[in-house]
Amino acid sequence: MRRLGIAQLDDDPLLREPTVEFNLPAEVAVARRIVAELRARAADVRAVHAFRKGMGLAAPQIGFGRRVAIVHTPDVRGPIVLLNPRVVHRSAADEVRFEGCLSFFDVRGKVRRPVHLVVESQALDGTPRTTRFEGSLARLVAHEIDHLDGVLYCDRMAATDVLMPVEHYRATEAAGNY
Repeated sequence: MRRLGIAQLDDDPLLREPTVEFNLPAEVAVARRIVAELRARAADVRAVHAFRKGMGLAAPQIGFGRRVAIVHTPDVRGPIVLLNPRVVHRSAADEVRFEGCLSFFDVRGKVRRPVHLVVESQALDGTPRTTRFEGSLARLVAHEIDHLDGVLYCDRMAATDVLMPVEHYRATEAAGNY
């Protein structure tokens, strides 16, 4: 992933820093430029790896400390763009599943996440949006919002769990459906 321009945990401190919100619509040109770069990098990544369960990419992963991420799912055409997102509600119900990350791609770890989220975000013109995300899409969105807060999925793992090499993870068939 490093050769595709994706920041790696072992060498990019930006992955651990909270991002800066956009002042929309005043910063619409900056937001458009970063969203275009996210789309381009995501296309590059998807060209070399098939993500049957979806994938996301946050601005810090491509060198921008701004509050924007995109999420691709297998069943939605085009990415979901999250500008200035913040979680306003988490379900009490949660589940533990394996997650991976483009910034440390060769391992997977078990993470507890809510089964649904309500997220407030903005359109490019600054219009507020409120969206409810369910199931695996909620997990993807939560993962990307964590990136925007400087949190990585390994930070959310139970203290007794360890990262699993991707080869071992694939052999467990614990992938589940998204």
